[in-house]
Amino acid sequence: MERNSYTQGLQIAFTGDPTEENQEFPFDDSSSTGFSNPNFSQGLQSHHDVRVFGFQQSSLDDRFSQLNLNDIENPTRIVGSDFVPAPTGLFHENSFNGRHVLRSLPSQNMVVDLSPNYSPSTFIEHNVFDFDTNTQRRTPPFERPYNLCDPMRSVNGFGSTMMRPSMHDHHHQPFYSPPPRQFPRENSSYYYIPPFTELKAGDICTVAKDRDRCLALQKKLDTEVLTRGEIDMILMEVKDHLHELMVHRFANYLIQKLFKAINNEQRTQLLLLLIRSHQRFFQVCTNLYGSRTIQKFIEIINIQEQRSILLSALKPIAVTLAKDSNGHHIFEPCLKKFSSEETMHLMDGIIQHCVDIAINKSGCCALQQCLTHANNEVSEHFLVRIVANALFLSEDKYGNYVVQFVLQMGLPWVTSMIIGQLQGSFVNLCFSKYGSNVVEKCMKESEEQLSARVIIEILNDPDYLKVFGHDYGNFVIQSALWASKGHENLGIHNAIHCLIRKHYSFLQSSPFGRRILSAATKCRRS
Repeated sequence: MERNSYTQGLQIAFTGDPTEENQEFPFDDSSSTGFSNPNFSQGLQSHHDVRVFGFQQSSLDDRFSQLNLNDIENPTRIVGSDFVPAPTGLFHENSFNGRHVLRSLPSQNMVVDLSPNYSPSTFIEHNVFDFDTNTQRRTPPFERPYNLCDPMRSVNGFGSTMMRPSMHDHHHQPFYSPPPRQFPRENSSYYYIPPFTELKAGDICTVAKDRDRCLALQKKLDTEVLTRGEIDMILMEVKDHLHELMVHRFANYLIQKLFKAINNEQRTQLLLLLIRSHQRFFQVCTNLYGSRTIQKFIEIINIQEQRSILLSALKPIAVTLAKDSNGHHIFEPCLKKFSSEETMHLMDGIIQHCVDIAINKSGCCALQQCLTHANNEVSEHFLVRIVANALFLSEDKYGNYVVQFVLQMGLPWVTSMIIGQLQGSFVNLCFSKYGSNVVEKCMKESEEQLSARVIIEILNDPDYLKVFGHDYGNFVIQSALWASKGHENLGIHNAIHCLIRKHYSFLQSSPFGRRILSAATKCRRS
């Protein structure tokens, strides 16, 4: 048979005639210098349906030099000393036997089985043939929509080359793996949504809970391709399942898009449905996805009636929401979007319980948001209660953050009142993990006169040396060094250095004292 060129004859089909095969691959010629193993020749004559075998007739060394043995998963499938025939029953009688001669390289001819149940045995077969999920067969490279030899294609999609060095070939040929195929997920419709006229009752809720189809429906709402009648249909479907969909991991995004797409009258109706059950509304507000949906509602509503409806529902549960890990996020968009007069009633309950809220993990964050966005009148009510309980909050695990935040606001009268409340307790606070942070903040954020009052009280205490060697107190002394250095009167700064030199041996023997010595050296050099 006449051989085709590399570019024109990538695939040659053979019939089951052993005579024609022997003419093309004369392995049974015992006189050939390339093969002289009689057992091997007999094996080929008795088994014609071989999955992978044969190269052009040449010497044994040439044949082995053309093999790439580094990536063969099952070496016994390659023709060699241990010949393994193909399983019986793989091919149909009196029909095409499923074998093709493939020239993947100009110097190689390989016979590869294209049966649907065949799994490739070598790396070359993995790259040369690809499985087509539509036709359930393996497709040759010239039938595929992409080229395996394209250097810009790779497994990770970044054009990297995967080198496969051969055992005998020193000119290592790079092989390029095809990109991984994306197979459909279970219960996935690939963003397909049937026409709305074909949808039945309850189908929208099912679509909303499916990730792919919900995303497709959101895109339709974003691009405004839906008619007003279709949007009304979606609203009619979801309104009876509103609370359930708002807390769903996928459906909540559809509710957010829908709330933006409907008109103001429909938004008002949806808000009334939302707050109709106070218990279910509270469950939505304290849910991760429900809280995000409520925040989106707050950003979208733009008329007074809608604001009044939402704020009237939030007021009874404001204190509980402030202490919730998800609910406290609702206050920030409320304070940003609504006016001070509108949020006044919402803040009343938080002001009355601000101390209890301040010692809560989520509440301390909500209280800082209220202090940031509230007007001067509301902030003053908060500050008066915080200052009155400054000592109690300073020793609390979460309350100390509220006191530090108030000191950072830079209001002189508030800072003076807090230092007055803590006066006489600074040394005890230095031994506290949380109170020591408040003492440091008092020295850093206050004026020179107030900062000097704090430092003098610590240095004049009989237990001042314990503060120097304490694991929390040593940080207070370091902050006192840096704070007093910026004073116009350096008397306090020099006094601290005198005490450090006086108790140098004690500080040198203490691991926390050595930190103070290091800070004093840096402070003196700067």
